[in-house]
Amino acid sequence: MLLRSFCCCLLFMALAVCADVAQQVFSQYQDALMEVQVVELQSQHKSSFGSGFYVAPELVVTNYHVISSFLDTPESYQLIAKMGETLNPLQVIAVDVVNDLALLKAPEHKGLLFSLAEKLPEQGEAVFSLGNPHGLGMVVVPGTYNGLKQQSFYPRLHVTGSLNSGMSGGPSVNAAGDVVGVNVATRGNQVAFVVPLAQVAALIGVAPETAPANSEFTELVREQLLENQQNMLAPILASDWLMKALGRGQVPETIAPFMTCWGHTNTSQTANELRSARASCALQEQIFLSRDFYTGSIEMQFEWLDGSALPLLKFNHHYAQKIANSRSENRATAKDVTEFSCHSDVVQLNERATRVVYCVRGYKAYSGLYDVVYVAATVSRQQQGFISRFSLSGVSKENADALTRKFMETVVWQ
Repeated sequence: MLLRSFCCCLLFMALAVCADVAQQVFSQYQDALMEVQVVELQSQHKSSFGSGFYVAPELVVTNYHVISSFLDTPESYQLIAKMGETLNPLQVIAVDVVNDLALLKAPEHKGLLFSLAEKLPEQGEAVFSLGNPHGLGMVVVPGTYNGLKQQSFYPRLHVTGSLNSGMSGGPSVNAAGDVVGVNVATRGNQVAFVVPLAQVAALIGVAPETAPANSEFTELVREQLLENQQNMLAPILASDWLMKALGRGQVPETIAPFMTCWGHTNTSQTANELRSARASCALQEQIFLSRDFYTGSIEMQFEWLDGSALPLLKFNHHYAQKIANSRSENRATAKDVTEFSCHSDVVQLNERATRVVYCVRGYKAYSGLYDVVYVAATVSRQQQGFISRFSLSGVSKENADALTRKFMETVVWQ
């Protein structure tokens, strides 16, 4: 009983200290925070908003996804800084679309500025996320630093804390008020993600003195996407995939440290039921280009089907439906991408006749980048089938072709 009381006292003391630190951080730095608004010119109402913070007298950091609609259609929107009741125009001067960051030129701020921390916190240390949740005004949210997100290609800090819509682009700071990263996403249930300070520092370091034209941003984003897909696919193409059996298929067990793989088997022996075993590997994140356009993803799916207990026509129907459900996983519209161009053929894979469908569509604004969907389906005489597929978004033709060759050579019917 005494031990329980002692632990409760320690907890209350820790909470009180945390609340005091949060209050100190907020009172010191609230004047260096702003609401970043994207305002529609015709209606003069904001269409989206987030948070931003001063890192230099005229430099503000926020998220790319906060200001993306302005860059996408600058003739329809204006970018506004709201500090208290004051509204001022903003200019975009640098972006890092891969890490969802943007650097803005803002009216000069003569007060205290946010400084970047020298290093990340130790795991378990307190962090404080600042921002404007749901447009309700600036707040500070205490949380706990849990280290870098595991199995992630895009660097993110995992923070336990209540990030909400509108806090995107605000800073996460340590107990001294130094920035350890930028709020970027939440998955609810106190799970939040923050872009690390190294990526923030890199963007500040390349800030130009004047704002580029919007056409220059389009080319810059294109170059960043091309470099990113090269960095992402190079280790996948160079490594020897660890393989395992799936039914009579041979599929990857692991592909890359930043891809997550999982599986499911339906072993039901019920008569007239299609039995199956499935496996998938995927990158868990995507790159935000606009609210209707995401890229930078990889997904692979494998399925072994046994329809020996079914009538032949019923098995063929199920099998055809499984093949038809293959599609690109990234969100995009006709404004962003061309129609898919598909080629279908029967080829010999591991001495087995296989129907292969290969589809490609191009990015309209970012030349040299494509989405790719590949599907291969083999059927044996025993009413068993093996389907393998992958989808890529935002890749070069060279890398798409290279992954296709590796996939066809590696993923086979045994």
